[in-house]
Amino acid sequence: MVNNIEVLLEIGFNRLEAEVYIHMLTHKPSTAYKIGNQINKPTANVYKAIESLAKKGAVLIEDNKNKLCKAVNPNEFLNSYQNSIIEKTNSAKDILNSLENEHVDEKSYSIDSVPLVFERFKSMMNRCKSIAIVDAFPKTIVEVTDCIEEAINRGVDVYIEVYQPIEIKGADTICATIGEQTLEHWNSQQLNLIIDGEEHLIALLDNDLKKVKQAVWSNNTYISCILHGGMLREHTILRIMAEVDNPNFEKVTKQILEKQKFFYNTNVPGFNKLFKT
Repeated sequence: MVNNIEVLLEIGFNRLEAEVYIHMLTHKPSTAYKIGNQINKPTANVYKAIESLAKKGAVLIEDNKNKLCKAVNPNEFLNSYQNSIIEKTNSAKDILNSLENEHVDEKSYSIDSVPLVFERFKSMMNRCKSIAIVDAFPKTIVEVTDCIEEAINRGVDVYIEVYQPIEIKGADTICATIGEQTLEHWNSQQLNLIIDGEEHLIALLDNDLKKVKQAVWSNNTYISCILHGGMLREHTILRIMAEVDNPNFEKVTKQILEKQKFFYNTNVPGFNKLFKT
């Protein structure tokens, strides 16, 4: 369980700032000197912490010689702090994007941040041109549904393998007949994506979506094409498995196979790039 101090550390406080703010929330207004004595920290350090907290908008300082310090209500402070962070983030985006020089390579890179896994998925869907293949467990699919629907609305063909029923309008979705067994066996959350046979993201997260067990991204074209073909074949196999008890199984299976997409009958940008002269 995350404690009060850790919550504040996660949003950019240092440990002393967090301790001072928590103390001030639970005590009446006091001077920095008294606060230092109460939490057994050096007075000079507490003064610096309070000054920093005031700049963050977390503390009010009395406007007279007493200089009593009072914690700002958490809702008011956090709303103000959030807006400040958003403003600074947007400014940083503008500055850093102007410096970006995209170096093209086909290496494979590990991703160790859960938020970055989802952000990379969304950015890949945003730049997908024609076809995307998704393999996602229940907790991950709900996090990326919006960007999938946006891609579909742009005309992207999206094939999705899921493990519990979900409806995503316009997607070719298949729910694995052994979905519950698969989820129980893995006891984690997968999120895999191939776009245009050009890029792939393969990610395994813990069940709480707090930790990356393993995740890799690459724009290696050949590997992306191989994964593209393999995931489409699995999609087809699951469709056939779902029809096992159908009295017209043979006929239905032939119909499924006739609709199968291969590189020779589909426009896959990555495959075209491999043989571009």
